[in-house]
Amino acid sequence: MKATVIGLCVAAGAVGCGADGGQPGASQGSGSLECRDGKILIGVAKAESGFASFFDVAGRRGLEVAVDEINAAGGVKGCPLKVDARDTKSDPAVGAQVARTLIDDGAQILVVADDFDSGVAAARVGQNAGVLTLSLAASSTVFGKAVGDLFFSGGITTTELGDAQAQLAVDRGWKSTFQVIDTGLAYFTEQDQAYRKLYEGKGGKVVGTERVDSLGGQADFSSVISAVKAANPDVVQALAVYPSVGTFVKQLRAAGVKAPVLGNITLQTRELPQLVGVNQSNDIHYAAQVYFDGAGIDAKTDPGILKFVDSYKRRFGTFPEQANAPGAYQTFMAVNQALQQKDVVDARSAAAAIRQQTGLPVAGGTLSRWQDGYAVWDPTMVKLDRGKWSVEATYKAREKAK
Repeated sequence: MKATVIGLCVAAGAVGCGADGGQPGASQGSGSLECRDGKILIGVAKAESGFASFFDVAGRRGLEVAVDEINAAGGVKGCPLKVDARDTKSDPAVGAQVARTLIDDGAQILVVADDFDSGVAAARVGQNAGVLTLSLAASSTVFGKAVGDLFFSGGITTTELGDAQAQLAVDRGWKSTFQVIDTGLAYFTEQDQAYRKLYEGKGGKVVGTERVDSLGGQADFSSVISAVKAANPDVVQALAVYPSVGTFVKQLRAAGVKAPVLGNITLQTRELPQLVGVNQSNDIHYAAQVYFDGAGIDAKTDPGILKFVDSYKRRFGTFPEQANAPGAYQTFMAVNQALQQKDVVDARSAAAAIRQQTGLPVAGGTLSRWQDGYAVWDPTMVKLDRGKWSVEATYKAREKAK
């Protein structure tokens, strides 16, 4: 689908718009961020259908809320942003084709899927075309290295997510973990590596592992749950895609397993208690970049995130479906601060400005720094207990700057 124009160019002669609608001094190449025909065009190559759509639609909507806010404040140096979003159908090959078409149609910034496996092919198209390319909520630490110097992934890293889960397990005295993991995504296997390194290094033990196919929509976890019961662990770690991960938790609780459930952002949705059952959605803990779950319920929610949630609800008629929504919003608001700099006129100068960002406050958090093309955020551990959310721990990023 194509999004409508968000805002109109400021009156002729405004800062950033020349007589021809271009930014004075902007380069004219494919990576230019000049104001063309009264806009800077953002091409979005993300899933609107298929398994990745639950995450990608939320991320695209979070971007659109950020664009609304930026345009209301005058755009980028006086030029409004426009979003052109098209469906990749959760297929990496289609994603690459969509990315090429968007760039051919004038996209000056390319936004790809919020996952390494789903988005890397499209991201390489952007890099090869010399276009500033973003995956606003992807967490893989290898994404940037696999693409190039004009690419940035903005999600909290898999290292920080895995470390935060491990540290909470250690802090809670959970000595044994049974792991349920979809190995079809680097997002989960990278968390697994980080979790085991810290957890086992501090005396914990992974007493069993069951591989599941949440990407394929697995809905029957009876054999997995039998293995969990036999192992009787202190905590069950669930690393799988929603809604399958929610179905697993529902069946786990229905089978009488009361052990805490530990996971990541794939559990961070208001839909989880509806799927699992409010009374059964207890003792669930997950690592996250931003706490938005308690907006309107928990008075400790950050005011900036409350504003974001209100804007999201007004625009889309629903509470943010999933964590990629506020995550994408945070990342693009950080990128916007780089785009606003006077000497940023194209992809290369924008990339240089982004890389220099450190200790940058945004709604609901602080961007510590960029490293090897990915963002480093301090992780938060959220607890869900019978339909009520709260922050139970915050940790400093362990990943060291190079």
